[in-house]
Amino acid sequence: MSIDGNNQLGPTLHTERLILRPPCEDGLEGYAALYSDEEAARHIGGVKDRAQAWRALASLMGMWVMRGYGFFFIYERDTGDWVGSVGPHFPLGWPGREVGWSIAPAHWRKGYGKEAAIAAMNYAFDELGWDKVIHVIDPQNKPSEALASALGSTIVGAVDELAGFGPMQLNLWGQSVDQWRVKRNLTI
Repeated sequence: MSIDGNNQLGPTLHTERLILRPPCEDGLEGYAALYSDEEAARHIGGVKDRAQAWRALASLMGMWVMRGYGFFFIYERDTGDWVGSVGPHFPLGWPGREVGWSIAPAHWRKGYGKEAAIAAMNYAFDELGWDKVIHVIDPQNKPSEALASALGSTIVGAVDELAGFGPMQLNLWGQSVDQWRVKRNLTI
């Protein structure tokens, strides 16, 4: 991963196959398509129409303004196709500092989620100085559980309500920066 330049909101990250950059309105088509897909949207707050997706995008951009970090939009390096979103996330009332992800169905099973999540975890630990991260995952979302496990995270707790979403049973996966560095053979 390398960090390359800044857009108005924050840095752009590069991995072998992906570009991660703070969201902007030119990602609306991909973002709206993700939220219009019932299966893809099931574990990220449910289906949204285009206007609702636009407002959610504005919220993502606002996180960067208010917190100095937030979700990145993911693009394929070779094609420029919108892949999904990933990144550090800590809205008001959240159970902890999260690195979360959502990948568009057209890009499932390509390893993009793991590649992008590794870059986001490195960013959260190395650039933001976080000492631990969580992933808030519906226990029925087996692909996200598998990704969290592949990242080295384990279940560290559970919540039965999530701010802004109401009652629901969710598992908190997570790990410390020290656990991450050992698993990734990173040096301090």
